[in-house]
Amino acid sequence: MRTHTSALYSAPWVLPITSPAIRNGAVAVKDGRIEAVGPVAEIRTEFGGRELIKCQGVLMPALVNAHIHLELSHLTAIRRPAAGQKMCDWIEDLIRARGNCKLTTEERERYRQQALQDQHRSGVILLADIGNEPYPSIPDLPDFPLVLHFREFLAPTILATEAAKTALEGLPDSVAATPHAPYSTSPELIRVLKKRARRLGQVISLHVAESASEIEFLRSTTGSFRDFLERRGAWDATFLPGGNDLDGTVMYLQQLGVLDSKTLCVHCVHITENEMYLLVEKDAHVCLCPGSNRFLRVGKAPVESMLRHGLLPGLGTDSIASNKTLDLWREMRIIREEYPEVDPGEILGMATLGGAAALQCEDDFGSLSPRRRAIFLELYSEEFDRIASGKELLDILTRKGRPQSVSWIGCR
Repeated sequence: MRTHTSALYSAPWVLPITSPAIRNGAVAVKDGRIEAVGPVAEIRTEFGGRELIKCQGVLMPALVNAHIHLELSHLTAIRRPAAGQKMCDWIEDLIRARGNCKLTTEERERYRQQALQDQHRSGVILLADIGNEPYPSIPDLPDFPLVLHFREFLAPTILATEAAKTALEGLPDSVAATPHAPYSTSPELIRVLKKRARRLGQVISLHVAESASEIEFLRSTTGSFRDFLERRGAWDATFLPGGNDLDGTVMYLQQLGVLDSKTLCVHCVHITENEMYLLVEKDAHVCLCPGSNRFLRVGKAPVESMLRHGLLPGLGTDSIASNKTLDLWREMRIIREEYPEVDPGEILGMATLGGAAALQCEDDFGSLSPRRRAIFLELYSEEFDRIASGKELLDILTRKGRPQSVSWIGCR
């Protein structure tokens, strides 16, 4: 990691994200913040007294993983659902695997920390970690990303809701609390969790419209999720049917009064055009997890429509229990494969600015812009030497996966 209090960093290419790629660009930094970004000749003229540090390849903002479950990092052997199986079948496999796990707390913690180190090596500066188990605090180490941890609550019955409310009373204000999903967290508890988050100025991040079965459940309280809850003895009619007029989960959350700029809707595979308008109106955010959606066979999110409506989603990897690998570069590549009409620049924006905005951290991360924190990536692959245009660069970064070399500039 290169670290200088005051310096100019130049490279053959600079990707600010909020503006077009700059050939022979530079970034001026001072006291841990970015001062200016532009062509190297202009930056040297304005800040000529500073040391010029020449970098290879590409300078760009670090990545943001807006949805991951670190506590599941040891569950690498859960099988992919077969064609025709429901998401609930995978959930039951997950619950069974967690219950049968023989690893000690220390062993599971090593898996979690290994996942954090892998995220850092791939270029992730910030991640949103969702978990429903308390675990040791994360060491403040330079080879770990910054972690926003969300304590996740499931409460599908009246009794579970009351227990969760009691647990919340003892939860320190510094800990963000969030619902798991509308099929597993009662409407009352979702409102309680959002009220707490608003009081504390915190984000809530919940799974939204991940499978079609979820929409069926919210409309009629029938289907595979109802069967799943009954099998587990977790059904007491706490959930009331929303009726066939209910567009879907986003509309359900609006009816509960919890949609706003600090609501992060993860997955959003099965949402309607009307719900996209609603997300824009409420300034709510979306996080896509295409690798997990592919693994679980739940469908593909309407990404092109989201972008047309002015939504720039963030990207997340979800957990290793529902994804082949926790690599945001692969998530970008999957979007290129599944949505060939989407502009590569917007895909790279999802992995950086989209996630930073969703987590309310865009003043620090997500772009190479003045006043943002001066910690960013230097990327290099041999094919970068042959790039003739910014368009070609964006194509390679989103289509080829992780570059040959990912290095860090700056420090936390």
